[in-house]
Amino acid sequence: MDQQNELKVLIYKLSAITDRGQRMNALVAPMYTEKLIEMEKLVEELVPLTKKITESSLDGEWELIYSSVELFRSSPFFLAIEKALNNKGKSDIFFKLHLLQVGSFGLSTVGRVGQKLDFKKRELLSTFDTTIFGLTTIPILGWFKLLPTFGGRVITLANSLRLTMDNKLTMEVEKTKVSSLEGLDKIPLINSILMEKWYPVNAVWKLLPWNKKNPNCEVTVVYIDEETRIVRDMYGSLFIYVRPSVSL
Repeated sequence: MDQQNELKVLIYKLSAITDRGQRMNALVAPMYTEKLIEMEKLVEELVPLTKKITESSLDGEWELIYSSVELFRSSPFFLAIEKALNNKGKSDIFFKLHLLQVGSFGLSTVGRVGQKLDFKKRELLSTFDTTIFGLTTIPILGWFKLLPTFGGRVITLANSLRLTMDNKLTMEVEKTKVSSLEGLDKIPLINSILMEKWYPVNAVWKLLPWNKKNPNCEVTVVYIDEETRIVRDMYGSLFIYVRPSVSL
């Protein structure tokens, strides 16, 4: 096995044993920081071995296997918020509060996270699956689920997708929606009102007085090959993707 494949195997293993990097989230527990350092070193060694970064090499479907921050931050919607805040400290606090709101008591968890890049249409489609009430029972006493599991797929569409000369992917958030997901019941009460409908993020964003610019964002592509893509956000947070075994 050559050096490139050896490094990728180690990266894949580390992604798996750290639950896509989420076991290193300091908000959950300040553990495994040595794994975070290990991943950074592996990526640094792999980056110089990248193939040429082109639109054709980036085109198609990808699935997130590792993030050095919260998984949902890979979405263009949250990347645009990060850019609008323009302050790493403020961004970190905002996303920690969001995680606490949606993940309290383990009621909501993030499943598969994917992206589809289509340079012909100049679009990036971002998805992440979420489950609510995955495991709900009375500790010690309970041996059955108190509530059924609900959930859906959050879809965000960004347009004006471009690859710049310095390997940045730039885009502008257009709209978002929550769709049903096979195998999960729809979220009760709100499914007929809120689900399966596109919401015009771009139009609403421009109406808010504190937003000085359109909801645009960017990430820097640092590595690409036939099956792996590695990018960093504006503050260096790491996102690692692979080609999916099953289409989104």
